[in-house]
Amino acid sequence: MKQGDFTNLADDYAKYRPSYNSKLVTKIINAVGMRPEAIKDVDVGAGTGIFTKCLLSEGLSAVTAIEPNLKMREAGRKNLGKDIRFLDGSAEKTGLESCSVNLISMASAFHWTNTYDALREFDRILSKNGVFSALWNPRLTDRSPVESEVQELLSSKYKIESRVSSGLSGITTELYNILNTCGFFKSIMYAEAVDVVRRTPQEYIGAWRSVNDIQAQLGEYKFSKFVGEIERIINKNVYVDVHYLTRVWIAKK
Repeated sequence: MKQGDFTNLADDYAKYRPSYNSKLVTKIINAVGMRPEAIKDVDVGAGTGIFTKCLLSEGLSAVTAIEPNLKMREAGRKNLGKDIRFLDGSAEKTGLESCSVNLISMASAFHWTNTYDALREFDRILSKNGVFSALWNPRLTDRSPVESEVQELLSSKYKIESRVSSGLSGITTELYNILNTCGFFKSIMYAEAVDVVRRTPQEYIGAWRSVNDIQAQLGEYKFSKFVGEIERIINKNVYVDVHYLTRVWIAKK
């Protein structure tokens, strides 16, 4: 499996990936300064539409989802219905008209982009006072005995200390400075919130099977062994409490 290729992960992604903190979704929308129903939004790197659904739940109706992977787009259309436009495109080349949207969102996806090419494209398609928001929802593994054991297994036996898409490393360590110095935005805001989600063993394993970067690093055989070891850890539990930290950067043009 290649880094960033979710072709074979779409079903598990749609079924088992978590959502995002609803209060922070509201904060993003409020930053635009318009009634939700008047906002024209594009959700870039939308995947199967998990965050797109969050926007719809907040009252947005003019939402376009852009996703480069065909299987993920197909799963998104299946989950959200035909009323939501799922377009083939990328952060660097959305295919949208200049100054045509008020809000751009990227949920658990901005780390896959060519950062500055994407920001230049966002500057082009955002209207005056438009908002770009990047967000992630990594797990706080130290807050759960089961999660801590799984994380220790990943780092000690499989030698994976950091992740491309964890939301706690990589681009997120410098994102505030990137947005503040790129010259496209006049203000930057950061916020975070924690949700505790009780997951069955099936849901917990399903979420791991939807992860690209670990599978790409370990390869099929080692990843299969890793999942088997997770199953032995969690099968003695009826559920696992997973602490998801939604982290949001909001940049206003």
